[in-house]
Amino acid sequence: MTAGFDGRRCCAYRLAVHPDHRRQGVATALLEAAERRFAALGGRRVDALVLEDNVRAHHAWGAAGYRREDHWRRWVKPL
Repeated sequence: MTAGFDGRRCCAYRLAVHPDHRRQGVATALLEAAERRFAALGGRRVDALVLEDNVRAHHAWGAAGYRREDHWRRWVKPL
């Protein structure tokens, strides 16, 4: 998992657990550790970046209490 805080925004993405270790609380522990750290740094909300077609991830993030915000879309520019 990658987690970052720039002093204003808390971002979490690339949460992954090897298939042999899923359903054992690994992802939950990683996410909870990141959330505790964000809170300690003064973070107030975590934005999770989740691919549209990754339905398995949608379920995992939803189970952790996250919800999709349909009014946001990521804008990118290749360099």
